[in-house]
Amino acid sequence: MAAMANKLIDAVTTLVGWINHSATDPFERVRASAEVVKISTPLDAAGHFTFLAQHPGAAAAVTFLLELAPELKDGTIGTWVTAASVAVPAAGGQVEATISGGALLMAPADAANVKEHAFVYARCTLTPSTPAGAYAGLTHA
Repeated sequence: MAAMANKLIDAVTTLVGWINHSATDPFERVRASAEVVKISTPLDAAGHFTFLAQHPGAAAAVTFLLELAPELKDGTIGTWVTAASVAVPAAGGQVEATISGGALLMAPADAANVKEHAFVYARCTLTPSTPAGAYAGLTHA
């Protein structure tokens, strides 16, 4: 049987934007720019991931910065590393960036102090501001 392509990592892959309620997530809400999200499927060196950034239009181009961090043995968040940075023009649109897990390097200070050698936290920061209707998320490629 062939592997499924582009499946959702989990129900909390929305990093910025509206989240509808579902069977696994009963709360409707909006995730804000730079909000820290703990993802339940760790992003490791074996996988490939797609970062999706979009907005319907804004006063200026919007930059989406995706950062990832590991979970340390004491349960705290490790050092943030940049995984992708994309810009969507002011007119709006959608950009997809493929991320190879093997290209993600953990901060040397964290490597010996992580629960597992994978990234478990994500955040996406939009600059200069977050336009209404903006969305950023991750899928497993």
